[in-house]
Amino acid sequence: MGARPVVSLGDGAVRGITSARGDAFLGLPYGQVRRFAPPRAVAFSSVRDADRPGPIAHQPRRPIGVFTHGEPPEADEQCLNLNLWRPRDAAADERLPVLLWIHGGGFGVGWGSASLYDGARLAERERLIVITINYRLGSLGFLHHPELGGGNWGLLDQRLALRWVKENVSAFGGDPDNVTLAGQSAGALSAIDHLAVDADQAPFARALIVSPPMHDAAHPPELGTRWAEALAAQAGEMGDLRRVPAEQVVVWSEELLAGPAWAGTRGGALPMLDPASLPVGPDDAALRRLDVPVMLGTTADEGTFFFRAAGRRPEPDADGLRAMVARLPHVTDPDAEIARARGGDDDGGGGPTDTNTLLVRIATEAMVARPTAKWGAARAQAGGTVHRFRIDHPGPDPDLGAMHSVDVPLLFGTYGDRGPGTRLAGDTPAAAAASEAYMSAVGAFARGAAPGWSATEVKTFGRGQTVSVI
Repeated sequence: MGARPVVSLGDGAVRGITSARGDAFLGLPYGQVRRFAPPRAVAFSSVRDADRPGPIAHQPRRPIGVFTHGEPPEADEQCLNLNLWRPRDAAADERLPVLLWIHGGGFGVGWGSASLYDGARLAERERLIVITINYRLGSLGFLHHPELGGGNWGLLDQRLALRWVKENVSAFGGDPDNVTLAGQSAGALSAIDHLAVDADQAPFARALIVSPPMHDAAHPPELGTRWAEALAAQAGEMGDLRRVPAEQVVVWSEELLAGPAWAGTRGGALPMLDPASLPVGPDDAALRRLDVPVMLGTTADEGTFFFRAAGRRPEPDADGLRAMVARLPHVTDPDAEIARARGGDDDGGGGPTDTNTLLVRIATEAMVARPTAKWGAARAQAGGTVHRFRIDHPGPDPDLGAMHSVDVPLLFGTYGDRGPGTRLAGDTPAAAAASEAYMSAVGAFARGAAPGWSATEVKTFGRGQTVSVI
């Protein structure tokens, strides 16, 4: 519809596409990958078409990734690209608020151009610049070893994207001083990790943090070293990992996860504590950059994602249940957790008895809800502004309810994509109502206002959409 929009960047320009909702600039490169090294910035020196998404990061095809994102498109090691949407008639001097989204996927799968992250509706409805990014994943993005000179390459990619936005978003009509860094799950953990460094390294003004499994925000570097050495043993030596095809690194990583030494774990390709790139863990990050307001949320049924989605449904016996609960993060007393999930006393009376339901309840609280609330309370007590919320809207599968990830298509308004967005949230009037309320709150927050409730309350979206006092 109409002439294609052109935006000047540096010595070059980018040519996007236009629709009834606004303009989109897809597949814009923001960095150049150097394997196991910080990314390099890129410059524009000619007119570049930005009419289709760029390649995604190399990753395995896992059932849970297909469930949440769809079938993976073409991957390439040079995957550092972003997608930008702006509303209709956005003027170059308008200085619209900016929302930069970091996708989830456990730091191992996912991509910013998946249909559920299409930013056109959110940009149009709330008059924002909406940006989604790709960053390096898995062992290609988070391999940590002294011989490599560090790690956390995927976090460094994200920080380069933030600096790209700071330097370039004004050309699209965005305000470089009003950037909301937003993410869900691993994307939420990334936002927390960026609070751990100063604004020069990760420039943003506020943060939207949703469903962070807090235990994965930062790990001891010894875990990364063990993982890297196990991976290098498959290659021959550490140096060989720099030379083999990226696809082979992914294959070897999956083989490690299936082997006896790492089976049942998340592996060691995750954010690691590192003096240069991640100096502190999430507890200390909660107390840093207190000038950054935070919207902090979870979903009502986080645990169904981990123990019911994409064909996963363990139903252990009583001993197996206790053993599984004991291995969950943030669990110190599995018997107390099981009793609490049953809704009874230490004898376990008064509530559900099937072990899968108990696992779901315990995972919801122990893995996500309780540590997230604790993190928010610590930040608020230190003087930060924290607006808490919960997504109660259930998706179309009653067995999954308001699962981990249901919030994403509600934020982007992509619950009608007939793919992962619909699978997660359902294409219903209830989804539309929850989506409109959630988008309005995030839009207000991104503009610098309160999202509609005070910092001493918790807002719920879906199933009545109420506010309760903390």
